[in-house]
Amino acid sequence: MSFLGLSRRSSANTDNKQFRLHPGACVVTLLAIVILVKLGLWQIDRGQEKQAILDQHASAASLPATDITPAFIEQGEWQQDQRVAVHGQFQSGHYFLIDNQTSNGRVGYHVVALLSADADNQASMPKVPVNLGWVQLPGTRSTLPEITLPEGRVNVEGRLNIPAARPFLLNEQQFSDTLPQRIQYLELASIRQQTGLALTDFSILLDEDIEYGFTRDWPVVISEPHRHYAYAVQWFGLAIAALVVFLVASRRSVPSSSLQETHNNDKK
Repeated sequence: MSFLGLSRRSSANTDNKQFRLHPGACVVTLLAIVILVKLGLWQIDRGQEKQAILDQHASAASLPATDITPAFIEQGEWQQDQRVAVHGQFQSGHYFLIDNQTSNGRVGYHVVALLSADADNQASMPKVPVNLGWVQLPGTRSTLPEITLPEGRVNVEGRLNIPAARPFLLNEQQFSDTLPQRIQYLELASIRQQTGLALTDFSILLDEDIEYGFTRDWPVVISEPHRHYAYAVQWFGLAIAALVVFLVASRRSVPSSSLQETHNNDKK
């Protein structure tokens, strides 16, 4: 076989693939890429939100604790994670148990006790909900755990927590003025409206180094920002992979007879 013949056969073997776009596959691929890119951008936004929360927490933690007074409550200029301090007394049995809380894989409750804060005019001072930490669920859910609150005048220091105004709940909560009481979420506005209890619009997460209280671990965010950025990279990688697969699949083999027929027609 001559060198010219080998060259022609090699050329035929390398030129027998053509790039053809299938309309349906093109639309599906474009939709997939758009969705994947949007998911990646969403994860970046989530990471930036978490970073902003961490920065705000670090800024608030560096400031001295603010005393909770009637004037402080009336001003309403609070910030999430703001360090606060207050003196007062807990009344035995006056607490809420927030259900479905976990610690090291164990199920239990958060104990939110109502503090009667010191004030010149006690009548004008609402009670301050203080989250004392986590306690384990007893043997059965029908039995509430026995909680012993600190006695006498105590010093409370911690982080200010502003509950979500509209938490996601399957059913609307019904509250009563009978305490203790098991609840799903600390909806302070609803509690005030349904029970008539005078409560602040915020609660306090008791500092972990305070000698009284229960198991306390207050994470600032559930997922760190770098985890969201890693998810974003994965979504963008899937978008690139979808594009590559589409381009490779669009290169279709063309039969040699078709190439030969096309070549003969060109000669004519």
